[in-house]
Amino acid sequence: MCTTCTRRSFLMAGASLAFASSRADADGRVACALSGDGLKDGGSTLLSKSDDPAFDNALIAELRRILRIIPINPGFKYVSDNNAYATDTTIVAGTSGTVLIGLKLVRELLKPSQGGVAVACVLAHECGHIFQFFSSEKYFDRLDGTTQRYRELHADFLAGYYLAKRMGAATAQMREVEKALVDFGDYHAGNPKDHGTPGQRLAALDKGYVLSLGGAEFKDAAAEGEKYVKVL
Repeated sequence: MCTTCTRRSFLMAGASLAFASSRADADGRVACALSGDGLKDGGSTLLSKSDDPAFDNALIAELRRILRIIPINPGFKYVSDNNAYATDTTIVAGTSGTVLIGLKLVRELLKPSQGGVAVACVLAHECGHIFQFFSSEKYFDRLDGTTQRYRELHADFLAGYYLAKRMGAATAQMREVEKALVDFGDYHAGNPKDHGTPGQRLAALDKGYVLSLGGAEFKDAAAEGEKYVKVL
């Protein structure tokens, strides 16, 4: 189990690579944070770093904090999309799975109305999907359903768990995250790419947050989260 995210694992493997959605579907499983839209049909360019070193360093620091809480060892890459994704396809040597972070998305979330804590939530959500892929409990399979909703809500739950460890009982910051998450929900019940309504996503996030504040161990919280999202 890896408990740190090294700068090398984040930045290695070249400046850019082509990663088409068709390849992801064929070779591995993909989950996304905001909506049912997958990687662009024409492929997304993977970047090892942005054009802002300070931004890169801040993101690496956040990822290190997440990996101290969520027991995973993924690689990380930027994509140009206004979204974020997780795949069980390994791109960076020595890791398991990959988190793809949309530069347009994080720059939008970094605006003063929301701030870095919203970015932390999205990153933790994607890391939650990596946990689902590789956990010994096989959560990705156990959260299967007619849509993606259980998997997405469970990732929201795990993001809430992380946020409590990151910032404690910071009500004002949680309100910032919740405002951002409302925009990520949908009302596409029955659609295979349904991610849950805004209310369901907030409920999952808050439940994970409260359990974490109460001292629940991560493994126990993940199991509780599976049960909780299936009755939302």
